[in-house]
Amino acid sequence: MIRILAIDDNNDNLITITALIKSFMKECTVITADSGREGIDRAVAEQPDTIILDVKMPGMDGFEVCRILKSEESTRHIPVILLTAIKTDINSRIRGLEIGADAFLTKPIDEAELIAQINVMLRIKRAEDLLRKEKDLLEDMVTERTIALVESEKKLIKERDFINSLEDASPAYYVALSTSGNILAINRSLLEALEMPRGDVMKKNYIENFVSPADREMVFQIFTTHLEDRNPSIMESRIVSSRGTELLVEWHGRPFYGKDGALEFIFFVGLDITERKRLEKILISNNEKERHRIGQELHDVLGQNLAGIAFKSGILKLKFLDKERGAAQDMEEIVRLINDTIDKTRRLAKGLSPVDMAAGGIMTAMEDLRRNLECQCSVSCILDLDESISIRDDLEASHLYYIAKEAVDTAVIGKKARNVIISLGQTDRNVVLKITDDGEAEVEENGGSTMSIRLMKYRAWIIGASLTVAKNEGAGTVITCVLRDSRKVPVVAGEEGVLGDYLVDSSSHKAGVLIVDDHPIVREGLSQIIDRDEELFVCGEAKNSDEAIKQVLKLNPHLVVMDISLDGASGIDLIKALRVRFSGLPVLVLSIYDESIYAERALKAGARGYVMKQEDPRTVVSAIKTVLEGKQYLSERVRETILNRLPFDDSRKERSAIDCLTIREFEIFQLIGNGKTNKNIADRLNISVKTVENYRDRIKNKMNFESSSDLNQFAIQWVINHSRGE
Repeated sequence: MIRILAIDDNNDNLITITALIKSFMKECTVITADSGREGIDRAVAEQPDTIILDVKMPGMDGFEVCRILKSEESTRHIPVILLTAIKTDINSRIRGLEIGADAFLTKPIDEAELIAQINVMLRIKRAEDLLRKEKDLLEDMVTERTIALVESEKKLIKERDFINSLEDASPAYYVALSTSGNILAINRSLLEALEMPRGDVMKKNYIENFVSPADREMVFQIFTTHLEDRNPSIMESRIVSSRGTELLVEWHGRPFYGKDGALEFIFFVGLDITERKRLEKILISNNEKERHRIGQELHDVLGQNLAGIAFKSGILKLKFLDKERGAAQDMEEIVRLINDTIDKTRRLAKGLSPVDMAAGGIMTAMEDLRRNLECQCSVSCILDLDESISIRDDLEASHLYYIAKEAVDTAVIGKKARNVIISLGQTDRNVVLKITDDGEAEVEENGGSTMSIRLMKYRAWIIGASLTVAKNEGAGTVITCVLRDSRKVPVVAGEEGVLGDYLVDSSSHKAGVLIVDDHPIVREGLSQIIDRDEELFVCGEAKNSDEAIKQVLKLNPHLVVMDISLDGASGIDLIKALRVRFSGLPVLVLSIYDESIYAERALKAGARGYVMKQEDPRTVVSAIKTVLEGKQYLSERVRETILNRLPFDDSRKERSAIDCLTIREFEIFQLIGNGKTNKNIADRLNISVKTVENYRDRIKNKMNFESSSDLNQFAIQWVINHSRGE
């Protein structure tokens, strides 16, 4: 719809113009204004296609209105036709055209000329609108392109600044190496970690100069792999600063090739994981401690409480036997269920915490591992454990045990080994665990890459130990874990004491029994069982080793009945202390721990008997009386197990001489018989030559040989005879 604005102060003129236009241009709409100010406002608001403006108007004449319209951005593009009946001179026309008018008509208006001028103005308006749209479009396009270019430039600058800032701000390390391993580029973070200026590291060989000696071979292997294929790599290795400080870094490596396909350089990006690994070690340690704590609580709290309940139930059963046999049978079934629960609790606790520091620690755990290996897998397992070693830290002992178990499982299941030797010894200030097998499969030297080896190395790392894997001579594998020496065994507190003869004739008067157990319910139940017997009475109780020593000095008991799991120093330590300080005082171990594992160890420590807490109360009383009579008490099952371990050799004199040797002395004796020199033995056992010489002297003296040559001849002949099965 065409819209025309007519501005005139004479209303009759407006009516005439409106009628004239509508008669010739029926699709046209005429907008009117009777003053210059109103006309300007209508023009801005309505945006007409053409404006017809009278020159002669009061206040603001047509020239001024035209000037304002042409100076406004929103109206300057609208064509203006000036009308006048007075000012028709040439100067007036020139003035009108100069201020922006597009046409100049005089009154009276010629209808044809007016319509023609309007049509011309409309064509001009359409052409200008089209040009203006195209101009606006072009301007928009130019603006968009300009903005895009500016943004691109900003982005490029930002990316350039970001890349440049990596060297200054990024905590990550990066280094580019040539195909020969020399440093081509290195960032500031890595320079700061190495504590060296850029000039001192450029062009130097990275592996030879800045990698920890322990990791150089591994890093070199990965670097060589990059020279041969395009696959990326991930590794953990330690870098060494100029001051000798080592940092553990996780490196991500990738080779880069030129357009011709030739390898240009290998780029490594690394993150310092030293602190992360430290925290990880703490978390794992806490997890292991929590696992151990749960296992200990299952065994020492729940298991002991059940044992106490079993004692009390046994007493009730004995009471029912005197009155009502049916009730006694029911109580016997309850006792059986309780004992079955104790067994299951003990097995569950053992799975969670295989190394019980209060009951022999890692030595007993290793013996249990050997027994299970021989019973379940029919594999020969030799233990060579230095009893003088004390590993009192639960975490260290647990991880050493798991390393041995992982090595044994791998040897037996994965490599079909038939013989395994587990040794735990001491060299200088280090504890050395060594597992040797004769398996068929071989592993790579210096660690291999199997999951089991990585797990063992990880456990060794957690406790600050080192672990190496090497081929055994002939066949199999030798796994060696070296740990710093642990603290010494704590001494049981108490005064030295010398007591009289404790072996009494129990038929003449009651024998006093001292109960040592850290669980009140067990002490109470055991007291009731003992006090029921006419020949026994409980003379005192103690809940730990220190109290036990004091009570022995105070009460002079005839017998000590004790558990091997106690607060503070272990029961095994207490047995040894009682044997040294109060020779002749018999000790009977009453424990929830499996007798097949712990009985022999308790006897070696000085105990006279071992009985399980879940045994019938009458069995417990019988064991007490047997020990009081000066005899040893063991169950038939344990007695048979121990007897089966004794050698059946007709040469009693020879067996007696051999039996006097410790495990380590016997091992050295065998190596002497195999013709090994002192240096060979020292290298094999990871001990010094001087230590081997000391062992040879002790063996010679124990076996009453006058010279080393006599010892050598006897050892060689002994090995020959036993290799033939004689």
